[in-house]
Amino acid sequence: MSTQTQNPFVALSDAMAGAVAHAGAATVTVDARRRLPASGIAYTRDLVLTADHVVERDEDLTVYVPDGTALAARVAGRDAGRDLALLRLEAGVLTPAEIAPEPARIGQLVLALGRPSGEGMQASLGVISASGGPVRTGRGGLLESYLRTDTIPYPGFSGG
Repeated sequence: MSTQTQNPFVALSDAMAGAVAHAGAATVTVDARRRLPASGIAYTRDLVLTADHVVERDEDLTVYVPDGTALAARVAGRDAGRDLALLRLEAGVLTPAEIAPEPARIGQLVLALGRPSGEGMQASLGVISASGGPVRTGRGGLLESYLRTDTIPYPGFSGG
C-alpha cells in the first residue's frame, strides 16, 4: 500500500509503536524498594533519574537495562521535595533520553512509558490537559512548571 493511501490510524499506531521503541532504549527498571520495582530514565550513560519515593533503601540497588542486564547502582543524589532521585551505575552503558525539540502543548497526544518489570515496556496513551507553574508539591518542593496528562500511571510507572 502506498504512503498516500495508508490508513491514517494505522500510520498513527505505527508511529506510536516506534516512539515507544525509541524511548524504550532510555527507560530502565529500578529495583530499590520492598515491593514492585519501578521505572527510571537514562539521564547520562551512567546516571538514572527516577522518583525519590521508589528508592526506599540506600543499599543493594539494581537497575535493569533494556536488554535485561542487571547493574548495581548507588544513590548519587535525592530531592525529596520534588520527588526525584539520581542513581549512578557501575558502568556507563545507557542510552540517554533525548530532550524534546519543542515545548509540549495542551492538546498534544502523549505516551506515558514505564518498564516496571522484566516483561518489557508498557505504555499509556493520553493527552496533555494542562500546564502551569510554579506550584508546591505535596512534599514541599517548588516545581517551576508542570504538565498534567490524562494517561493512566500503571503500577511501576513511577520514575518513567
